[in-house]
Amino acid sequence: MSKGKKAGNILVYALMAALIAGLGGFGISNFSGGGTTVATVGDREITAQEYYRGLTQAIQAQEAAGATDTSFPALEAQGIPAQVRAQLAGTAALDNEAARLGISVGDTTVAEEIRASSAFAGTDGSFDRDAYEFMLDRNGWSVADYERTVREETSRQILQGAVAAGVAAPQETVDLLMSWFGERRSFRWARYSADRFITDLTIPSEEDLASYYSENEAAFTLPESKRLTYVLLTPDMMADSAEIEEADLRALYTERMDQYSIPERRLVERLVFGTAEEASAAREAIEAGDSDFAGEVEKRGLELSDVDLGDVTRDDLGQAADAVFGLEEPGIVGPYPTDLGPALFRMNGILAAQETPFEEAAPELRAELGRDVARRQIEDLLSDYDDRLAGGATLEDLAQETEMELGTLDYYSNVDADVAGYEAFRAEAEAVTEKDFPQIQSLDDGGIFALRLDEVLPPRLQELEEVRDAVQAGWENAQAVEQASEAARSAQAQLEVGGTLGSDGPTLQTVEHTTRASIATAGVPVALSEKIFTMEAGETAIVEAPDAALLVILDNVEPVDTTDPQMALIEEQIRAQASQGIASDLFLYYAQALTATAGITFNDAALNAVHSQLIR
Repeated sequence: MSKGKKAGNILVYALMAALIAGLGGFGISNFSGGGTTVATVGDREITAQEYYRGLTQAIQAQEAAGATDTSFPALEAQGIPAQVRAQLAGTAALDNEAARLGISVGDTTVAEEIRASSAFAGTDGSFDRDAYEFMLDRNGWSVADYERTVREETSRQILQGAVAAGVAAPQETVDLLMSWFGERRSFRWARYSADRFITDLTIPSEEDLASYYSENEAAFTLPESKRLTYVLLTPDMMADSAEIEEADLRALYTERMDQYSIPERRLVERLVFGTAEEASAAREAIEAGDSDFAGEVEKRGLELSDVDLGDVTRDDLGQAADAVFGLEEPGIVGPYPTDLGPALFRMNGILAAQETPFEEAAPELRAELGRDVARRQIEDLLSDYDDRLAGGATLEDLAQETEMELGTLDYYSNVDADVAGYEAFRAEAEAVTEKDFPQIQSLDDGGIFALRLDEVLPPRLQELEEVRDAVQAGWENAQAVEQASEAARSAQAQLEVGGTLGSDGPTLQTVEHTTRASIATAGVPVALSEKIFTMEAGETAIVEAPDAALLVILDNVEPVDTTDPQMALIEEQIRAQASQGIASDLFLYYAQALTATAGITFNDAALNAVHSQLIR
């Protein structure tokens, strides 16, 4: 092997080792030979290695979904080990059946499958034998076992294709789904907003608030949360104490002069013509009142946005600068030559020059430089603080001995105030467990923090005094929605006897021929969207939304429009999904039948041995 090849392989191995270390590995030394059998399905044995690998993959799936407790007891409480055993048993039963039917693939097919896997690619992207063997070894596979697994999986796919091939959804099923999905409804609706009734409400009594609070306890119950202790240090916390030289302030002021010394600007539009004669003729037509600037823009096939230069300085206008800046009020000048041709200029507004002296800018400049200095100081302190924690210091010690400040927080997913507003803090708070030791972490503004999980708090109903303002706001909204509902019911009664909403009522909006697929684009509140497809033609209803009462009249119900190309496309999608669902169910029942026929025998001692590797 060449030195270049070896160097490339070493890099691949290093990357793979880092990946495997991050995932925790797949193999276990006790079962590396694969000889321990945890179950037998017909003639097929399920090894401890296969079972352990399946459990490990299940744990990784749980962690990827955000689970924080993936201990074996937690997995067992969710039935995950049983699911893994059932999946492996089904796979073994299918392997039995494939073998009975003589379904298999040759070495060439197995080799093609393996070579196609990106997991075994070298630095040049092609299959690398050394990388292949390294990855298998690190995951507890032998080459023979892995290639046997690939062969069996490919054979199972052939069997699955044979069982599920040609499965089609019954037309009756497709028609039923299309009737539900594509049925068209036309209706009118009006919104009675709660806001218009808020000002007429009386002040709620203590009894009113207590009653609303007890009836809506779920709204005032905090979810399960983590009680955290943390230390925090940000550049803003240190900026005021940073020593800044006046020379540095003046240097930054000079660098930012374009922000502190802004020349006079004008809001200008420029209309370019092919010739000076065309431009002059347009100017004359405008002055004579036969046209205007917008009309001339339109004649040239343009929009006003196409000719808008925004706010410009003298330097932006070339030969037209003196004329444009000579105007004391909006007006038109030109034509003047430009790089694009002769042009008319319309000045629409004057933006006066702005001068900010150094003395006024200094506090802002001092704060900015102070934060820069503080960021560098924090960066220098980071290692020392981390070493203190590694040496056994507590967060309380760190707050007492350093510039970091101590705080506590009951954290749950929707909290984003103060320190929880930092994405890095939220990510660490979500991941931390009681077993984790605090570590210094960085924030995106240059700050640092460390946190500790003290306890997990169960859902907690907040005391009335803690949420009094929210309770009163909720009571007021509920009362206002009820009054809006009364107004809507009154209007409903008028409509049912042929009346109208009245001159002071809301606008009655019309929606025609909408389906479940299109109603989301009709600007209709979600609560009304759900109700409209449960009503009969000619029926009226009142629907309460969180901030309004909605009056709806269903005028007409029509069947699916079979001439609509969109409906034809949806029908094909429904047919394909229904067929796929039936095929999946058919294959599942087939696998279950094979498993039941083959019979399953478990080796409890071997199962427990695998489980002991996962208990933590």
